[in-house]
Amino acid sequence: MIKRTISATVLLFSAAILLAIWPLPNTMALRNVTLLCGGVASAMLLFQELPQLTQRRAWPVYILLSFFIWLALHLFLLAGNFEEQWREFTGEWLRTFLATLMGLALGLLLAQPERQLSPLLQKIQEPLLICGLAGTVVIFCVRYAYEVLRTGQWIHQDFYMTPYLGKTPLVIFGSLFLPVMFIKILSARDRKSPTTWYFLAPLGIAGTIFSDYFANTKNGMAMFFLLFVYFLFKIAGAEKKHSAQRNSFFTMLFACILLAGFVLKNHVESNPAWSHIIADYKISSQIELHSYWRDKTSPLPTNQNGIVVNVSTYERVSWAYAGLELLKEHPLGYGLIHHSFGALAIQKWSDFHKPDGRARGATHSGWMDFLLGFGLPGLLTVCLPLGVSYLRAIHRTDFWGSYVVWAVPVIFVSYLITEVCTDHFIELLFFITAMFCSLTLKGADRASGAAAD
Repeated sequence: MIKRTISATVLLFSAAILLAIWPLPNTMALRNVTLLCGGVASAMLLFQELPQLTQRRAWPVYILLSFFIWLALHLFLLAGNFEEQWREFTGEWLRTFLATLMGLALGLLLAQPERQLSPLLQKIQEPLLICGLAGTVVIFCVRYAYEVLRTGQWIHQDFYMTPYLGKTPLVIFGSLFLPVMFIKILSARDRKSPTTWYFLAPLGIAGTIFSDYFANTKNGMAMFFLLFVYFLFKIAGAEKKHSAQRNSFFTMLFACILLAGFVLKNHVESNPAWSHIIADYKISSQIELHSYWRDKTSPLPTNQNGIVVNVSTYERVSWAYAGLELLKEHPLGYGLIHHSFGALAIQKWSDFHKPDGRARGATHSGWMDFLLGFGLPGLLTVCLPLGVSYLRAIHRTDFWGSYVVWAVPVIFVSYLITEVCTDHFIELLFFITAMFCSLTLKGADRASGAAAD
């Protein structure tokens, strides 16, 4: 029992640390140590929980694990570039396998914390992981505050390069953090969480909006908008309860709406691409008529309004269409996490831009790049377990069950519109998928934990 508790404690803190620092530059050594510690602890816990993993309902777990079998078969039988695939197999995919073990063990731990955690850790396991999910947003805001103090200037546009060297971490990790805040507001409304969340949750939402706005990320703003609309839908569809709290709840809600509206309005005004996005989409989808997407020396086309197409919109759409063309010819994929799109595009289009080292070119869609890397079989081994986890969690009322229902659509959409078929984003994807699979092993009537919404 003591060994199990120690392993569970190591796993819990390792998961929280990883979630907080996963996308942070220059943390590779710490991430590797944390993955190793968490992976060893997870292996010990999974061995002790074999009866749960051998039940019939555990089949999504084995579908997910079968990806690594497909990966090995792809490497030895279908390799598009054996040397690079072997490097990824012994590097990125080894880390991803450890992340998968951690996710599986963490899901079992969260489903029945009383079996493996001390009473103190049972109380703090949820806040600890929430702090981990908040890590990316908190680090960005703290770093921004430091920049204000250092320079004496309040406004720093496109600030994402300073802490994260890109916008993608804020899109993915911020979007996975937002559902926690919305769930806690709904839970506080129903008196299933402390009313202090009426202050803490809007603070977390404001921090996420702040990071998306000053990183100037359209994807991040789009994800916030979708989640906020769903949140309002949940409120509108709920029965009016707890009149004693109604005034404070709607005061908080009104403040959130004002803040969201103000930020979204300013974001749209500062990004003209939103105003002609449909016209840009139409011209960008005609990849056979224009060549800028494969040859940067060609001119950008103009849309039907006579305006030069927004380069970001153009590349996203045209590369997606080009990716679909390549997928028809290579349904089993090329085999690389990094830039399978570019490797296949060079073979098909002689004027496709030349590679810069390993950087051959990737689409702006994580799912498209994943498909081009590992084909339809590879995608199914991830998406099917995610979908089953969502269906199993729909009728659960505990916090983590509610989180699965909110987070699975977030993953599907954010990985569709963001370039995330790389390194730690793949590790995160397998970690989250594995966690959701094992978390939802038990039926809704047997799920443990406080109700959330």
